[in-house]
Amino acid sequence: MLQVIIFLSGAVLMSLEMVGSRLLAPTFGSSIYVWGSLIVVVMAALTLGYYYGGRIADKHPNYGVMGTILAIGGVFIGFLPFWAQSVNDSLSLFEPRIGSLLASMAFFFVPSVLLATISPYGIKLTSRSLTTIGNTAGFMAAISSAGSIVGTLLTSFFLIPAMGVRNIVHTLGVILLLLSVMVFWMARRRQAGTEDGNQSGVKLFNIIIFSTILVCITLIGLWTVTIGRKNPDPNYKVLYEHDSLYHHIKVVQDGTFRRLHFDESFQSEMDISDPLKMSFLYTSYLHLGVVAHPQPSRVLFIGLGGGSAPRKFLHDYVALTSVDAVDIDPEVVNVAKRYFDLPKDPRLRIITQDGRLFLKKMAREIAAKRSEPYDMVIIDAYNASSIPYHLTTREFVLAARKVLASDGVVVSNIIGAVTGPSSQLLRSMTGTVMSVFPQTYLFSVGGWYGKDDTSQNNIILVATNSPKYWDSLEWQKQANELYQSGAIAEDVPAYVQSLVDGDFIREKSWLAGIRLLTDDYAPVDTLKSPL
Repeated sequence: MLQVIIFLSGAVLMSLEMVGSRLLAPTFGSSIYVWGSLIVVVMAALTLGYYYGGRIADKHPNYGVMGTILAIGGVFIGFLPFWAQSVNDSLSLFEPRIGSLLASMAFFFVPSVLLATISPYGIKLTSRSLTTIGNTAGFMAAISSAGSIVGTLLTSFFLIPAMGVRNIVHTLGVILLLLSVMVFWMARRRQAGTEDGNQSGVKLFNIIIFSTILVCITLIGLWTVTIGRKNPDPNYKVLYEHDSLYHHIKVVQDGTFRRLHFDESFQSEMDISDPLKMSFLYTSYLHLGVVAHPQPSRVLFIGLGGGSAPRKFLHDYVALTSVDAVDIDPEVVNVAKRYFDLPKDPRLRIITQDGRLFLKKMAREIAAKRSEPYDMVIIDAYNASSIPYHLTTREFVLAARKVLASDGVVVSNIIGAVTGPSSQLLRSMTGTVMSVFPQTYLFSVGGWYGKDDTSQNNIILVATNSPKYWDSLEWQKQANELYQSGAIAEDVPAYVQSLVDGDFIREKSWLAGIRLLTDDYAPVDTLKSPL
């Protein structure tokens, strides 16, 4: 029985750590800071728990203390989802490193310390002889590690997409409470089996067992009530909420607007009364790529979201023969089809795969003449809190260039600042693209207000294979001609006015202090939020 308890304790601990990032993500994102904070807190807690667990086991080697530890851990974890968001909201005032570290301490330090004490307790209660204590310790450690392996695999591969984070955390709490009931029952039997037959001890354990079961029932009842609670605003409805392998996905309806959320980021929006209307201005700026390459026939989107940009391109450009949209998350694809009017157009192909892997595959297909190159690659896989680092490196940019036609264009949406302390990531990414493409242009969505503009917003990067550099007058001329002829429906003449001065971004002073991003060096989280 002790082996089962230790196995399940190890599984619960690692399962809690795996879902921990999802509890933090709605407020602090999913950057390396979040994982670093989570791992540091858990490892510190394990160190403390192993040390004091051994000391407590030597002083109080009985099942009652072990059951109490499990019960406290179960209550803490089981009720965690009810107060986690309020703590996250309070700590959101801090920057990501400090905020995620404090939140990790609040959520995971206490239960991790408690669960770490179980292995030393199991060793103490199982050992019968000093001559075999090494074998006992090794066996118990192996059982705990095996539980950790199972908990990690089950949670990350199956439970998160199947149950959701709240359900998993509640279930972990109930499991620990049930384990504590088992341990208290073992303690009760041992108490009843003693020679003096201490009835007061048996009654005490009866009360503890009954109270623990009552807590389980209360937790499950509160959980059910919370799930069934409805939003009082009839115009605001949560249409869909699910934890996929990559995001906490939520679709909400607010009047005529339907919105898609990934964790803490606002990902996409559609006005159901006018699905072709672009709610986010930056998606209209993506059409600047068509100014650089009019009448594209093949376009690749890396990042799907709600699918508003591919839908608009298919509607606006009759010359398009093929639009490929790649997204790593199959659940995002399902949501786009079900809730965001993704068109059933024979020209549209949806691929569920990592964007970089798809580029490598298509580069081989194009080199072997089994597929035609793309006229345009549009990258919109970033959000305000995190950037997949492998989609920022020089190797990735080279892969994108390999799938382009000789006059092809790359258009990328980046969130950052052109100047100031928050500009390091944008400057590094721009310098990296400049090392691959002959010409690179930046457009600050909503307007660029000169060298002193340090505000963070969407920046549209356009990189071309053309050896000819376009100044602002050339961009304006091309945009006016295409807009007036009806070749582009979006107001691109207004958008090109936000072109960042090309001479400025080529100055040594603007690129000073940056390094090219490579697969070996791409600290995007640190560049985005400098120390």
